Parts: sequence; structure tokens; C-alpha cells
Amino acid sequence: MKLTCILFLCLFAFYIPAQELFPFNDPASNIGKNVLSVKMASETFDELGQQRNAQSLRFMFGLSSKWMLSETFSFSNHHGYLLPSDFIQHDSLKGNFTNGEKKGKYFPYRFESLNINLKYRFLAHDADQRHFRMSAYLDVSGGNEAHYEAEPNLIGDNGGAGLGIISTWLIHRLAVSINAGGILPSPYLEPTTQIRMDYGKALYANMSIGYLLYPAVYKNYRQLNINLYSEFQCKTYGPAAITENGYPVNIIQAPTLAAGSYIEWRPSIQFIIHSNTRIDASLATALYNRSWVHNYPLYYITITQNIFFRGENR
Repeated sequence: MKLTCILFLCLFAFYIPAQELFPFNDPASNIGKNVLSVKMASETFDELGQQRNAQSLRFMFGLSSKWMLSETFSFSNHHGYLLPSDFIQHDSLKGNFTNGEKKGKYFPYRFESLNINLKYRFLAHDADQRHFRMSAYLDVSGGNEAHYEAEPNLIGDNGGAGLGIISTWLIHRLAVSINAGGILPSPYLEPTTQIRMDYGKALYANMSIGYLLYPAVYKNYRQLNINLYSEFQCKTYGPAAITENGYPVNIIQAPTLAAGSYIEWRPSIQFIIHSNTRIDASLATALYNRSWVHNYPLYYITITQNIFFRGENR
């Protein structure tokens, strides 16, 4: 499906109420100045009997009312240190070729990469119990992971850079946010075998919606908050290209290395305790096509804690 069709489905196919602390996508709003927010996220899914686990530790700091800096450290058992020895095969008729990687292999759990995100809020129209805000952001990620799918991801899977724009509307109990951008991944380089893998460039458009379910009326900041969310991840990306010793490797019947596009639905429930501690429980399932980076369903648990400096008001 073309990108325009994906965007159309994301923007218009679903509409339900929400609040602004989205589990998967940042809002255009920033956290307060001199506030440090620590987010611990855990993801798990089954891959042909092999349990895949990924965790991330994210530090978000409010530099000012307009600027926010985030650093994310990621860990998982999704990759080996190198590509598998049988990833590229050699044949007198086919030449150098690959059918992609076989799923379900064991990989050690280890540190993957560091991602840095800088966000700038350039527009804010605020009124009583409502606002419209827009932000732009830049993502930079390091690492040289042996990632064997064409789809890029700057948290854990790939090094590279990305940028995007976020638009967020808040109206009483309802919040809607659209996050659109692109990813330019770095190639994977394996010096010992002279393998180079170039990943597909990606465009994405994510929509987040949800609803403040409880309380009906705020009495104090220590009340328990319960929010419901519905988020849609829409992505399209190009094919991978592989060379060995400078010569192209033929990609044969490998959907994991081909261009693709998909839409995922990610519903969540969120509990906010004392206006400071946030617990999210979520899952993800495919609505259109699929991502080859993971299987379905995916399960997520996220805990976020805010730390206030120099008497910052809550």
C-alpha cells in the first residue's frame, strides 16, 4: 500500500477519547523545566518458541518550557554480535545470495545502543482545559547491531538519524496527537567478513487517542488517574541491500529484507499515582500487513517516575 493510503487510514479509520501522556508516542508538550522523568519499558513476544525480550531505560529532562532532551539505553535478546554464518550462501549458479534469517534462534541478552532525542516546542495555543501545540524533534542513535530485517528502528535495532513533527490537541478529557517523520538508518558493517547491509529508509505517521476515565472531578493531586489509550503505528520502508567484499548479494524470497508497510493497533490502560508515578499496560497487534521485526501479539509494561529539582512545582 502506498504511503498516502497508510496516512489516510491512520488519520480517519478510528476515533476514541484520550489524555496526553501517551504510552508509545511523545506529545508535542514537554515535561516541566528542571524535571527529570525516568521511564522503564519492557516488551515481550514469542518467536517460534523463543521468548524475545527488550527493555529500555529513558531519561527525559526539561531544559526549558520549549526544549526537552531525552536519552534512551536499550537492551534485548533480538540480535547476535554478528550475522549468522549461514546468512549469506554461495552457489555457482545463483552466486552470493540470502533467503534472510531463520526466526526463532537463540541470541544473548545484552546492551544494544544509545538514542538521543532533542525536541523543540515551537507553537502553543493554550486556553482553559484545552490547547493545541506543535513540536519538532531530532533523533540520533549509535550502534552497529547485526539487525537482519529491512525495517529500521532507532531504538535498539539501528544506528542513524531521524526527524519529525508532532501536533497535539487537548480538549477537556480528550487528547489527540499525530506524530509524522522519517528515519535514515546507518548501514551495518561487519569487518571480519566484509559484509555491508544497507537498510530501507522509512516514513511513519502515528496517531494517539485516549480518554481520561477517572476521576470525573479532580479534588487533589493525590487522586488516582485512569486513562485509556488507542494508538496506531503506521510505517512504510524501502528494501535492504547487501554486499560482501564489495559484490552485491542477491536477496531471494526473503520478505524480511523486502520493502514493506503496515499498520499496528496498540491499546493501553494507564494508572497515574499521586500525579507522579505512571504505570502503563499495553499490547500490539497488526491491522494491515505486519512488521517483520517482531511477532504478534506484543506485550508491554512501562513505569515512569518524575524527579523534581530546585523546588519545581508538581
